Amino acid sequence: MFEALHPRRPGGRVAVWIVAAIALTSIATGVGAILTRPALETGGTLGDLQAVAEFSGTVVGFALLVTAWGMRRGYRLAYVTAVLLVALSGAHGIVQFRAVSVPLVVLSVGGLTVLVATSGRFTRSSTLDATQIGAFLSIIGVLCYGTAGAYALRSGFDGVTTVVDAVYFTIVTASTVGYGDVHASTEAARLFAISLVVLGPATLAATVGSLFGPALDTHLAQTGRRATARLGSDAATAGHGSETGTEIVVLGSDETIAPIVDALASRASVAVVTSEERSRHSDGVDVLIGDPTADGTLERAGLDTCDAVLVGTAALRDADAVIAAARSHTDAKIVALTGGGELESTERTGADVVVDPETVLIEATVDALFGTSGGAGQSSVSAASHSG
Repeated sequence: MFEALHPRRPGGRVAVWIVAAIALTSIATGVGAILTRPALETGGTLGDLQAVAEFSGTVVGFALLVTAWGMRRGYRLAYVTAVLLVALSGAHGIVQFRAVSVPLVVLSVGGLTVLVATSGRFTRSSTLDATQIGAFLSIIGVLCYGTAGAYALRSGFDGVTTVVDAVYFTIVTASTVGYGDVHASTEAARLFAISLVVLGPATLAATVGSLFGPALDTHLAQTGRRATARLGSDAATAGHGSETGTEIVVLGSDETIAPIVDALASRASVAVVTSEERSRHSDGVDVLIGDPTADGTLERAGLDTCDAVLVGTAALRDADAVIAAARSHTDAKIVALTGGGELESTERTGADVVVDPETVLIEATVDALFGTSGGAGQSSVSAASHSG
């Protein structure tokens, strides 16, 4: 009986915490590299790399913190970016040639090993819409425009002689910081600087609004739903599940899982998310038609305030992605009801408990025939309540 019920194996959260640790170590090492001298003084190209690594390691550290947040939500893009940045942070530690960089190199090597081992945990696709992607590309376009223009017109600027100078001028001007150490000395350079002052802040404001506005709206909506749920629980409102106040969200539904959903509805509030418009359940079950991996659908189902999640993998096209999306929205127990052969794949994704009904039925029948059904039932309840 125990073979059919598998607790979740650790891995995904470990990877997130390791990336966060590497990020903080990279930031601290970058600051330490600025305050200390390298163990090996070099010149030429290698010397330039050392100088760049002294401050860019800190930038990489902050970028890793962002990817750790994305990995916490299960995004594949964040995972791939983290792999590249962890490798880059290790390279920074080597190039810096300092004793303070040794922990960063060791931690980066170990982090890469963990990331490779937990690759299957991060399968969620990016949810950026066309407007957000366009805004992100526009700010890159402004940076390229400013760098290329400033370098092409470098003879008209006092203080711009290299590409790095052009990048510096573009960032300082577009962000309206304006230190004044670089200024235009010709009419063409002044006109170009004016265009950069107009385009830079406007593009930056539009990008920040489009990228972080939806996230803020979602957070406020979730906060409102939590408050409503608490008020409803305190008032003990009438309806299914009001006696226990338990809320269960079911992702994916078919003929196999329908009887289980109907049984749950007699003891708790149940919401079913399915892409099948013809899905039918007993009265008291809220059925939402939509993509079970979409943030909006999961939020409407109340995944952030529910007490448990049941995933019917046999009714889903991509069960791993659904479980990963659910895990990014809730810390509640996730139980996956699978078909034969799906146990290993599902438990790697983040389900707390994986149940194969076919195996449970076979073993319960055999136990009943041999007169051990009572013990099997007790074992089943005990194992199913175990959370990894």
